[in-house]
Formats: sequence, structure tokens, C-alpha cells
Amino acid sequence: MEYLRNQQKIKQTDQQFEESLLRKKNLKSQQGGADQRQGGPYQIPVVIHVIHNGEPVGTGANISDAQILSQIEVLNNDFKRLNADAVNTPSEFISVAGSLDIEFILAKQTPEGLPTTGIVRVDGEQLSWPPFDEELNALSYWPSEDYLNIWVTNIGSNFLGYAQFPVSNLPGLGGFPDGLATTDGVVIDYTVFGVGSSEPQYDLGRTTTHEVGHFFGLRHIWGDESGCSGTDYVTDTPNQLGETYDCPTHPEFECTNNKMFQNYMDYTDDVCMNIFTVGQVDRMSLILEDTDVPRRSSLLTSHGLDDPICGTDPPVDIAITKIVQPGPVTCNGSPELVIAVKNLSCPIVTKLKIEYNVNNGPTLSTTVTGLSIYSDGNETLIEVGSLDLVEEAENNISLEIALANGEVDDNPSNSETLIAIVHNTASDIIPLRKTFDDNLITSWTVANPQAGILWNLEEIDNQYSARFPTSTGSIGEESWLVSPVLDLNGLTEASLFFNLSYAWNGQNDDRLRILASTDCGDSYFDLVPGFDFQGSALSSNGDQKYVSISTLTDSSFVRIAFVGTNALGSNIYVDNIEFFVSDDQFPIDTENKLYAIYWDNAGGVNITFNLPELQQVGLSVADMMGREIVRGLFPDILNQTIPVPIGGISSGLYIIRIQIGKKYYATKVYLSP
Repeated sequence: MEYLRNQQKIKQTDQQFEESLLRKKNLKSQQGGADQRQGGPYQIPVVIHVIHNGEPVGTGANISDAQILSQIEVLNNDFKRLNADAVNTPSEFISVAGSLDIEFILAKQTPEGLPTTGIVRVDGEQLSWPPFDEELNALSYWPSEDYLNIWVTNIGSNFLGYAQFPVSNLPGLGGFPDGLATTDGVVIDYTVFGVGSSEPQYDLGRTTTHEVGHFFGLRHIWGDESGCSGTDYVTDTPNQLGETYDCPTHPEFECTNNKMFQNYMDYTDDVCMNIFTVGQVDRMSLILEDTDVPRRSSLLTSHGLDDPICGTDPPVDIAITKIVQPGPVTCNGSPELVIAVKNLSCPIVTKLKIEYNVNNGPTLSTTVTGLSIYSDGNETLIEVGSLDLVEEAENNISLEIALANGEVDDNPSNSETLIAIVHNTASDIIPLRKTFDDNLITSWTVANPQAGILWNLEEIDNQYSARFPTSTGSIGEESWLVSPVLDLNGLTEASLFFNLSYAWNGQNDDRLRILASTDCGDSYFDLVPGFDFQGSALSSNGDQKYVSISTLTDSSFVRIAFVGTNALGSNIYVDNIEFFVSDDQFPIDTENKLYAIYWDNAGGVNITFNLPELQQVGLSVADMMGREIVRGLFPDILNQTIPVPIGGISSGLYIIRIQIGKKYYATKVYLSP
């Protein structure tokens, strides 16, 4: 809430909200304190937005349906006080233990009235998200006046979760509550969502119970102030000095009373939490029934709880959203074709017939049965079949969904596509350098799955760079600049450097990603840590960029892809791509010389090379009498650092001799083993 206030997105203070709520509470008391409901429990439609990083369902941030269902069960039990560990509430607090008559229900229909499971999965193409990042909410959002939005993802900065507190439509603050709609809800780290999650202290789903408590207006039990003067505006929660961690033994005396560290609004471990109080329940009920509190009472009449009405003989519309594999450049001549589809219609799709051909060859078909594709915005992966690609060439694949549920698709424009896949088997080793100054792409490959604009070469001051010409083409299309197949097996470290130039025009957010493949190009993924920037964050004036690829060193079939995404902005330039067999973010600068000799921190002597191409290097150490003491031969040297073997020799002056190709170099050094 403080963050939103600092962003000028909330003008209402805590005090103003509490004064408004107190007036409503007094008014309700004067009217006899009766509920304004028509009877039955509060019913809250919930949509779970799982924002992952491309992992399979059930892996990492892409948590399973079972994990989600376990969290919904925890919410219902905790708020109703049906939790099995309610018996652990200390006897002195039993009299104030409260139960809120509420049901959290996964939404049954989308905002458009289509069927849904209430679970939406979105590949956010990002390993983690900083707290309060509105781009996370924007990836998947349903109107917060009708749905309790819960985003589950990998939150950075050691956050377990956070929630948006309710506000009131006070005079003079019109427009501000509505302006917060797109972030209103709860964000939970995937490691603490549901029962049996991966964080042992928080594996009973109580983080979500705590944050939903905030969503319904509950404060931290200690009042967010140090000392005994803080208040959570609830009279039956004892004062305490501050938050409680771990799971202490009851009783703990503090502020003239025993602490209620078992309360869901403290910070104790999940196993220690087991109670909302009557006062907390009354506060949540008051907020849920207050029509002047946006996006709380409206949930109780949401159409999201209603079964969708598809009508008789509804049309079927299945869209192909992307080609999952193979990638645009692969060395596999017979890759498996995997696509992602979405259901944009009312009926649940259980059967698909897909037809495809390669290079206008014979039409092949695949029928996939046993599906359950809901119209909830989720993508479903479909294995179509293998492709027979022409070697060392661009292949055009035509693909369409011929039938869905045995019927012709109602909207064929989004159920057919034409893609280009380049079959390329060029290979190389690292260290490797690509400068483009020869005006050739050579073993690198340029591809565009949509057959649109391509990376090309541009000459500036007699030097060439790879350019992604974003001022042409269409918004959203991608072009790939892909390395040859690289053998990194046997290495322990590897890194990538390149120079980047991009002048953001202040409006159009062109994007550059670096993706990797370890299966020769059948599939590509983000590196960790990765490189994915757009717009102002991509701006660079020829600066050198560093990317670690040490996580790929167990593979013999690595490809690296520079993927530009067009926003009709400014050209993106990439040059001086260099692979190292080390992973030092700040490698030694040889100052444009072929090599540099220097002492390391341990007293040893190193030679760092900077050769124009891969060459064999000979190395010897001789004393001042010309007697050779050490000799070595090193193949495929480009930019490596080689330690000079000086163990066992006496201190004194020596000559280090280096042979590079047919040329010899000598340097006099003082060695002191």
C-alpha cells in the first residue's frame, strides 16, 4: 500500500479508510448489527493465474492443479474454522475464535461467459518477478470486481506474498479506487502455495490465508508498529510488541497479556497458525458487505460463479497460438512437431484432427483424442507428428486444424498457419568469435518463422554489424540469428560477450532475447540468468554485454539464438560475438595485443591470448643460458588464459617464448615460484 501511495495511485490514507469503516460499523450497530445478506455463505469466485517460465505443468513455478486445489481447500477450512489444527488453539483464546461463513470457489466461467476451470497458465518468459511489478498482473488479469485474482509465480527478493488492501469511495477520491483495479488481488510465491509446497516452514498454505485476510481488510496483529501501542483495529486480538517468527511455545507473555501468535495475521510458521478471531471475522464481514468498498461486495454477485450457458449447437473455435518445437533453426532432419492451441469457444474440445505438409508435399493428418481443452485462456500442447525436412535448406510447413470435436472450425483464420524451419547442421567449437567484418553470416543462420524481415548485415565506417531492421515488417514478428551447433561437453565454464547498439525512440519497445538449445535446435529456452530486454531497458551505445552459458557445459549440441521482436521502433545492432571457455565477467584486456603476461593473486604467471582466429600455440620457458625448462603445445587457442607451469624452478630471470603460427615472440620475466 505504501508503494502504491508513493506511485500516486492511492491518495487515501490508512486513517481515512479506518474512519470510513468505523462510521459504517457504528451505523450497522445502530441498525441492530444484522447482516445485509440474503442468507447462505459468502461465495467468492477465484481465478488462479499461474505465471511460469515455460516449465511443464507440475514443475517449478508451473504448479499442478492438485497443488492449487489443496490451497482452495485450505482457504475454505481456515476461514470457516474447519481446519484440523483448530484443536491447537490455546484454551484462553477459544472464546474469541471466529468462523467466517464463506466459500472460495474456482471460477466457472470467464469474463466472456465461456467455460473455465478457474486456472490460467501463462508463460511469462521470465525466471522471477520483483515485488509489485504491474507487468506481472498485466500478463493475466480478469476484472477484479468479479473475480478474486490470485497470481502464483516466482517472486524475487525473498517475498512469500503480498496483497492489495481494500479502499473506500470517500468524497474527493473519485477515480482512484478504480485505477487500482488491475492490481487488486493477491500475489503468492509458488514455493508456499498449497499443501506440501517446497518451503517446509510454509507448506500448509497459510501464506495465502494470511494474504487473503489482508485482501478482506485485516491488518497484521501487532498493528505494524514496534512497541505495545500498535493496533489492528480489532479489540479481541491481544497487543504485542511486533511480529512473531518460527513457532514458539505458548504462553509467551508480552504487553500485559499472552501473545496470540497462533493468529493467521502474525508471521509464525504455518504449523503454528490456527485462528481468526470473532473481531477479525466481523471486520471482514463489514468490508464484504460495504458497497462503498470497491471490488469486495461485487464479488458476491459475480457471474463467475454461474455455470456457463453455451446454448444449442454452439460453434467451435480453436486457435493455433505458437509452434513449440522444432525451433526455427534445427539440425534434426526428422523433428517432432508440437504446437500450442487455445479454445476460443464455449464447448469443451475433446478431439482434434490436424493436417499438415512439408514443402507442398503430401498432406499428412493426425487425430488427437482424450483432450479436455477449456476456453479459459490456457494453452494446450498437441503432438502433431514428425517432419521430414530437406537437408541444409529452409522448409515451409503448412498446418491447419481440420476438425474440432468432429466439426469444421468456425474461424479458420486462426486455426491454420504457415511456418518456415531451417534445417542446418553447421557446427563449431568454442572459443569462438564472430565479427561480421567479412560481410558474411557464414556458419550462423538467419531465420524468420513468419517469412518476414530478417537479420542482415550493415556497413558502418567500413565495419559490418548484424542488424535487425525493426523499422519495417510488422509488429510482433521475430527474426532469429542462430549460432552453429557448439560442443560444450567437457567444459566447466563458458560465457558469451557481444556489443549491442539500440537507440530507443521513446515509444516503440523493440525486444532482444538470447535463447539457448541443447538439442541442436529442436527446442529453445531462456538462459539463467538470462538476457531479455526491450524498449528503454534495451538502450545501448555499443556497450559490451556479458551472458553466462556455464549451465550448458554438459551438452554437445548447443545453439545460441539472438531473437529480435519487432515493435516498429529502432534498429537493433549486434557485433563482436565472442565465446569464452571461462566465465569471468571482466576478462583481461590485452590492449589489442596478441597476448598479455601478468601475475595473478596467488603469485602465478598467466598468459591471456587475443588471437584473430583459432590457432595452435607453442609455449616454452628458458633460463638466461638458453636452457629450456618447460615446453607445452596448446591447440585451438583464441581468447583463453593459460597458466605458465613454473613450479619447481628457482627464482630468477627467464624468457617466455611463444609460437603463434609461423611467428615467434619472446618476453623476459622474473619468476619467483
